[in-house]
Amino acid sequence: MACRSPVSLVAVTSDDLREVDTVFDDLTAYSMRIDGVPRREDAASAFVTALPPGCEPRNRHAFLAKCEAASIGLLHLIDGYPTAGTAFIGLLAIRQSAQGAGLGRALCQTTERFARKNLHVHTLRLAVVATNPVQGFWTRMGFDPTGETKPFQGKRVTSQAILMEKQL
Repeated sequence: MACRSPVSLVAVTSDDLREVDTVFDDLTAYSMRIDGVPRREDAASAFVTALPPGCEPRNRHAFLAKCEAASIGLLHLIDGYPTAGTAFIGLLAIRQSAQGAGLGRALCQTTERFARKNLHVHTLRLAVVATNPVQGFWTRMGFDPTGETKPFQGKRVTSQAILMEKQL
């Protein structure tokens, strides 16, 4: 799927949960790698409600990523986590059926612009689950491992989360 216009972010509301579900329906390989199941039953509701301890709901930003009118992916950001001036990418995912067309790179660039312009952060941070082989993508996007790892427990997968950062 080629995108002739920039990838846009549309804030998710309760009216969009079915559309979020359809994106998760097309992320089964990702789900198998991090959870060991084709799809979590609560994927859409968890996507719009997930918050790390100590964070306020106003710091959570959940988006449908759109290419023209089509939902091509999801973005979940936490502003000010783990410290002020940092935004944490909880999820940046492109539908399996749309992968390989440069949309991940485009969504990453859109995320960076949003974080700089709207959140006024200077650092993006994320965690790559070791069972999900996407660390190379994030390295190509300019993220570097911090040297920190944390235990990760998916639904049926136990792994490590590798923390990465990028200065904006």
